Amino acid sequence: MKKTLIALYCLGLLQGCNLDLNSDSSDQNLSFNYDFESGAQGWIAGFSDYPSDYDDLSIYELASGVMTLPADTSKHGFYLAGHNRSDDLFMFIKTKVTGLQASSRYIASVKIDLLSDKGEDCFGIGGSPGSSVYIKFGFADVEPKQAEYYMNIDKGNQLAGGTNANTLGDIVVKGEECEIGRFLPKVIASTSENHLELTSNADGSIWLFVGSDSGFEGLTQLYYDNITITLTPAS
Repeated sequence: MKKTLIALYCLGLLQGCNLDLNSDSSDQNLSFNYDFESGAQGWIAGFSDYPSDYDDLSIYELASGVMTLPADTSKHGFYLAGHNRSDDLFMFIKTKVTGLQASSRYIASVKIDLLSDKGEDCFGIGGSPGSSVYIKFGFADVEPKQAEYYMNIDKGNQLAGGTNANTLGDIVVKGEECEIGRFLPKVIASTSENHLELTSNADGSIWLFVGSDSGFEGLTQLYYDNITITLTPAS
């Protein structure tokens, strides 16, 4: 009965939520899992920190969408790609959570399973193709999106986080040579030092996003295989 109630609450909070009923989450924690096997599940792609009014945007090679995974064509993930010709391209996916307690404090953490084709000790224009591409987790009380050149919220810049986002790590697959030649799994997760602390809107909603902030002036391709978000009421 307890699991049934949690599942119903989850469905009311967020379309596409896929709660693991076998998890050890406490009654206070709200956990949402997205595997993209049934589509985007409420996530929307976006790009920022580049001239969106440029005459020939094809040079940025921007691409996004739910696709089959190169490592396992029976599975799907959210694909993002872009050529960082602006020296600071931000590629992200976002979703809106509703049904939270109004104007309430939460601690938000995330676990991201992604596929990367970048190994260790890489050198590239502007920075490393692996260690200079940083994964961020952020929130906003309005829809996060590009406003002219930059984002309409403070995500920080490359390695540095901002008011609305924290840096979780980079896209290097440890133990692999620089140019792997194939996509391999990597897990990035929040810690007690880089989780988010946020306040829900008066209507009980909040926007959340994950993305890559690049200092490498080349092509980056990532597959987000699975995203698990946990919201814990702050004491």
